[in-house]
Amino acid sequence: MPTMTQATILSDFKFDADGEMSASDALCCFLKEAITFGRIKGGEKFPAIGEIAQATGMSFHHARKVIERLAREGYVNSRPHVGTVVRSRGKNVLRGRVLVAPPAEDVCRFYPAQLFDTLRRRLAAAGYATSLVTFSLDEEDKLMELKSELLRATDLVIALRATPKVQRCLARSGVKHVVAYCDRPEANDSPWIRFAYEEVFVQFADHCQKAGVKHVTQVRFESNDPFDVGPVLAERGIGSSSMTISHKDAGPGRFDGIVHCACAMFRELPCSSISDVLLFWNAFAAQGALMALLDRGIRAPEDVKVVAVSHKGFGPAYIKPLTRFESDPAEAGEKISDFVLAMLAKGRVPPPPVISPQYIFGATFPF
Repeated sequence: MPTMTQATILSDFKFDADGEMSASDALCCFLKEAITFGRIKGGEKFPAIGEIAQATGMSFHHARKVIERLAREGYVNSRPHVGTVVRSRGKNVLRGRVLVAPPAEDVCRFYPAQLFDTLRRRLAAAGYATSLVTFSLDEEDKLMELKSELLRATDLVIALRATPKVQRCLARSGVKHVVAYCDRPEANDSPWIRFAYEEVFVQFADHCQKAGVKHVTQVRFESNDPFDVGPVLAERGIGSSSMTISHKDAGPGRFDGIVHCACAMFRELPCSSISDVLLFWNAFAAQGALMALLDRGIRAPEDVKVVAVSHKGFGPAYIKPLTRFESDPAEAGEKISDFVLAMLAKGRVPPPPVISPQYIFGATFPF
């Protein structure tokens, strides 16, 4: 049975059906804050599924999902014949824990499971537990969930693709952190594990030179940072131009929308505007363009070469005419975990690793 204090805490839970959160998400945040600030003590037995359902009016299914999520994120332990118990590590639940913080829009889509799994496995072998906390890319979001997590002591935060706003939040929190996959860090006061675009530039330009390519069009989705391979191509006597795909009706994180926007644009694009080589800075935009080109009878790679650069380790379906550069997610996880463990063990910052992409279909281009 829950203690009288826990029963009172559960009775304080109020759910706003008109809000942005689901009932189970709202209850998870409510209970995490109760544990964080000591209203529910470490070592106490946690309310059972039926007790949570009765106190909150939630279904058994959703109450079970709440407990499973709290266990997965390290707030409680579920033990056979004992029940669910609130975790306690001295004065703080998350002592000895590394926090991985990716954008909510990216979880299981932008970053593959291999990256997270590798980090968790390597850190667990060294005695560290890991938690996954997400933040919103929406500039109006107040990062409350991320701030709530950071109020609890952690050994390290690994911030994946952190926006400037998130980086400022991390800096103000005072927690030790490392920024990974951020192409332009807000400040240089934290280690930066970077994706080596310049290696892609050189490798791509060398292949174009060997193939006798005369001109390359760089195609960017509207929100992409303006990386430019033009100077490297110019050194090899190859011309370049740029093209931007508009957002239109593609919302943030909706990769099917990116495919749709690119497909619509390339269906209407005059053939005279299509270069021999199209270099995309978004693999999903490349997929949409390729679909449109093939529908119009423009062959790839015979008539046009379509190349996509992606550091996510996760992209569209492997369409044969599409050439892609990507970093290997498991290898990236190994490099990040090696660096993090060195930081935690030595108390100092070793040289951050550089994660370089690979041409995924072999040693040579198909052109």
